[in-house]
Amino acid sequence: MQKNLALRRPEIGPTWLVFAALLVVSAAIGLAGASAVLKEGLNDALLWAATLVCFAGALRATRSRGAWLLATAALASWALGDTIWSVRFAGDPSAPVTSVSDIFWLAWYPLILAALALLVHDRVPKFELHRWIDGVVVMLVVITPWVALFLQPVADHSKASALADAVDFAYPLGDAIVVGAVLGVFTLMGWRPGRMWLALGAGLAVIGLADAIYSVQALEQSYRGGVYDAAWVGGAILIAYAAWCPHPGRLDPREVAGWPAVALPLLAQAVAVIIQIYGLFYAIPTAERALTIVVLLIVMVQIVVTRPRRSARHA
Repeated sequence: MQKNLALRRPEIGPTWLVFAALLVVSAAIGLAGASAVLKEGLNDALLWAATLVCFAGALRATRSRGAWLLATAALASWALGDTIWSVRFAGDPSAPVTSVSDIFWLAWYPLILAALALLVHDRVPKFELHRWIDGVVVMLVVITPWVALFLQPVADHSKASALADAVDFAYPLGDAIVVGAVLGVFTLMGWRPGRMWLALGAGLAVIGLADAIYSVQALEQSYRGGVYDAAWVGGAILIAYAAWCPHPGRLDPREVAGWPAVALPLLAQAVAVIIQIYGLFYAIPTAERALTIVVLLIVMVQIVVTRPRRSARHA
């Protein structure tokens, strides 16, 4: 057993150092305004390399192998979409708004969410309603500002066909769900994720934020490349790194009482109230108002679910 753990421990060795060095080169090339063919070629090669490393980690995994195979499929789908785009449209100023690459890019979301679900199932030992409610609240708190920052600009600036509108909207929406789900999972784990989950969460957050920012800038025709291309690659490398981390094991149930039990609901209520007050003076999207109301309603349900109960002998 000790030997297996040693084999799977991702020491900072040549592989990760090479990845880090090439990632810096990719970011520098993007900032320097190098040719699109060179930039896209390097990014595609790094994406495929991260996919292969993740696949190797999945094959060597003793637990959650199915989850990591799904994560590998998600990375491969993203890399394939990027490669097709690079071959057909790299440097083309008249590139279409939608293409066959969108099929593979959008497939990323269900595949990575399925991988997350399997990893959660293997990490969380039993269903605790209040923990799940905490996770949902955190997810909604993340999505609420996401609406104003990313979803609403997509809706405001889009002037393409109905299909293009749907595709453009799907990316920031999918990113919001993935990033919110990761933070929700951390809450579900009582903020005890372990190194594997930290690397995975960081990778997904980097990809989600870069993708959402790109979606808005592309619609505003203000995207000029740069570090965002390297951010996608960096997120993929972090996911591959997570696949090689030792499995954190199942969580032991832990009773939460006092301020730790109410801190998150109070914070969620404060964020929702602040947004509603802000809306009295400045225009905010209707969807954002609705989400803050949902947050308040869920917190009310959580208070009922977690209320103290008399023991049977006093009933």
